[in-house]
This record gives sequence, C-alpha cells and structure tokens, in this order.
Amino acid sequence: MNEHAARDVLLVRAVESADRDRTLITEADRQHAARAAAELARWSASERGEEGSAERFLEQRAQLLVGKLGERDRTLAQATRATAWRPWIGVLLPLAAFAFGAFFQQVGDRQHINVLAFPLLTIVLWNLVVYVVLAVRWVDGLARGRRPLQGLRRVIAGAARRGAKRLQGAAGTAFAAFLDEWSRAAAPLLTARAGRVLHLSAALLAAGAVAGLYMRGLVFEYRAGWESTFLEPSQVRALLSGLLGPAAAVLGTPFPSIAEVEAIRWPASSGENAARWMHWYALTVAALVVVPRLALAAVARWREQRLSRRFPLALDEPYFRRLLGSFAPHRAQLRVVPYSYTIDEASLRGLREATKALLGDSTDLTMRPSIGFGDEASATVGLDLADRSVSLSVALFSLASTPEHENHGAFLDRLREAIGTRLIALVDEGPYRRRLANQPGTRERLDERRAAWSAFLAAHQVSAAFVDLATPDLAQLERDAEPVLAGAA
Repeated sequence: MNEHAARDVLLVRAVESADRDRTLITEADRQHAARAAAELARWSASERGEEGSAERFLEQRAQLLVGKLGERDRTLAQATRATAWRPWIGVLLPLAAFAFGAFFQQVGDRQHINVLAFPLLTIVLWNLVVYVVLAVRWVDGLARGRRPLQGLRRVIAGAARRGAKRLQGAAGTAFAAFLDEWSRAAAPLLTARAGRVLHLSAALLAAGAVAGLYMRGLVFEYRAGWESTFLEPSQVRALLSGLLGPAAAVLGTPFPSIAEVEAIRWPASSGENAARWMHWYALTVAALVVVPRLALAAVARWREQRLSRRFPLALDEPYFRRLLGSFAPHRAQLRVVPYSYTIDEASLRGLREATKALLGDSTDLTMRPSIGFGDEASATVGLDLADRSVSLSVALFSLASTPEHENHGAFLDRLREAIGTRLIALVDEGPYRRRLANQPGTRERLDERRAAWSAFLAAHQVSAAFVDLATPDLAQLERDAEPVLAGAA
C-alpha cells in the first residue's frame, strides 16, 4: 500500500469511527464499497494468477468511500487534501537556500576577507555541530528504538486543531482524529522527507555561498588577512592549518608559514590576494558540507521512497480485522463453548454484537452445547480443530459461578491444549449483577468476584474478558480481546 492509499484508508477509518449516525458515509455506501472493492481486488489478483490481496481490498474500498465523502462534505475533502505533501516544497526550499547562500557575503566587506572569520567557516562549523547531533540521535535510536521527530507531530497536531475548528460535528471530529493518526503512522516517512529536504537545502546553501564568492571574485579583488585580540601568529597558523591544511595538500599548494601568517596581519599589513584562501575554503566546504549533506539527502530520499511505496500500516488492528472478515475466502467463525451456563435471548443478542465487533459483520457465531458441571472430559468432543474458518474460540462462563480448578480449570485446560492461543475466556457479568440487584456492597462484591476469576484464568494461562452480554461494552471487549486477536491474525 502506497502513501496515497494509506491516507485514504486512515481518513475513511477516522470518518467511520466518528460518524456514529452514518451521515457522511451511509450503511449503503459501506456495503456497496465492500462488495465492489472485493470484486475489484479479486479480479486484479486473478489477472496475475494470485490470491486476492487484503491491502488491495482496503485501498479500493477507501477510494470509493473517499469519493462519496467528497460529494457530501467538500470542506472535509479540501481540508484532507491540504495535508498532502507538495513536491514543489522539496524543490523551492533548496533553491531558496542556494540563492541565500549566493548572496550571503553581500553583508560583509567586498574587499577584505578575515581568514579567521570567513563566512564559509561559519557554515563548516555549524554543519560539524549538526553531524554530532545526528550521530547522538542515531546512537540513541539504536539504544531505544528509532523515534521520529516529535516536532513534526506537534505541527500536525496544531493543524488538526485549527482544521477541526473550521469543520462541524462528525466531520470536525473525524478530521482531527485522522490527522492525529496520520501523524503517528506517517512519522517515519515525514521524518525521512524532512531530512531529505533539509540536507539538500544545507548542501545547496554551502554550494551557493561558494559560487557567490567566486562570482564576486571575478569583479572584486578580495584581500585576505586577519586580526585578533588574543591569538598570536603561531596559534592562528595552527588553527587554520588544522582546518585548511588537507585542502592545501590536495591542491598541491604549501600552507603559509608562521612568518607568512604574521605578514598578513591587519592593520600593519594590507593582506594578500585571497585566491588561495578561497580555494582552500571552497574545497573544505565541499568535503565537509556539500558531499556529506548530499549523501545524507540520498539516504533520506531512499528511505522516503521506500516508505512512500510500501507504507507501514498495521492491518492487525480490530477495525481492519472486521473489514477483512468480509473479504476472506471463507466466512470467519467465532466459536463459543459455554461451561455450566445457558444464556438467555438478550445475552445471545449481545454475543452476536460482540462477534461482529471482534471479527466483522460477516462473521458467523457458532454456539456449542453447554458443557455440564462435572462433564469436563467432553469439552472438545465434536470440535473441528482443523477448521481454519474459526478465527477465535471463546470459553463462556458466568460471573455468578465461583471458579474451581477441579472443574472450571479442567475444562479450560482441555480447551487450551486442543485450541492453543486462539482461545479467550469470556465471563458474563449480567447474571451476577441481576442477582445482586443493587444491594449494598454490590460494587465491592463484583470487584471481588472479578479478581477471583482473573487470578483463576491467569493461573490457567487464558486471557480474560469481562462483559455484561445483555448490554455489552464493545470498546472494552475489543481492548480485552486484542492480545489474543493480534496473535491469531
């Protein structure tokens, strides 16, 4: 998935999450987009003799729904387009840096060059400081993991707040959520892109300064000299030879002796023709600034292109799993095995809602007969353990029961040994809540029973989710089930 497609996918996700009333994207829009995208993705894959791509399905679906968004809310569409990268920025800024560098020395004396305060020396020293900072950040990244520039996220977050103010209702909420998520997902790409532009701008700034110096040297005679309150000629020579000596050696010109350095000290001397100093500084700038910065820009450009073409978007999140459930070659199933518990109709409806929330609208709910207390040996009887369509198995308990290792534990152990990591324990709080009926101390008793079940399930190495199936908190259920779903994806 490339950068453009990922932006569309994240925008659609933000809108679908914020648009609870489904005014920006209707249910009919979503169903049509899912069907059309599935057909397009499978058709495109069949031409290449491959299986349908989940990324291609998400791209096509997002593209269709973004078109609908543009028809219904032009302001949101315009605000979203404004966040796209403008390639001309990567051209204009380096060119502006070159122009600034070319005229950089206009602020100085056109006839005299102080070799201790040469404008190009400032550029060299500044870039050396930058290299040290980059090296420190690189070492820190190796130790702690790569961390993109936080300043970029702050800039984008500020844009999100300003953009959301111009939008109303769900559109404003969706746009703010989109920019927050986009800044997080695209941070590595944005960092590489900013690095490429800044490195190239720094290289052209230095190149422009050298070019401007030589151009003015054609019509003005520069006289090189130096003056200092504290430094003596020997110290000046030692300092400058350390910086410019390699360039002098490369050009085959001898570096001035202490006597020659003393001879160009102002105001006793009028200095000397600055040509050789200009050559030395130009070569030093090329070696220490232009070439390294171009190399860094090339590396940043390589990273930018790689991330732009293969955008790192994690598709194992609940939102994507729900969407991809309708694209899977077989209908996904959520298999529920109750233990000593028969749920009522209201709880069954809540369980169906939970099934869709966890695995998608097209997921089938498969209810197994309840395993009776003491009949733990039959926990896996009749289970098709090779059925790949079963994305998640649920051991269903009632919070009204007190967990016992000899019974509940034996049941869980059999399931876990047969099913593996695609198992989660779902504890229905509804029956126990209704039994307590808001008696004094209800909250404390609920907390105590949850703690007992949590400790019990942890001892049997099974993840737990607590929910009142009659009125399920689907967002909390998703968070509880996320580790298991991510591992099973």
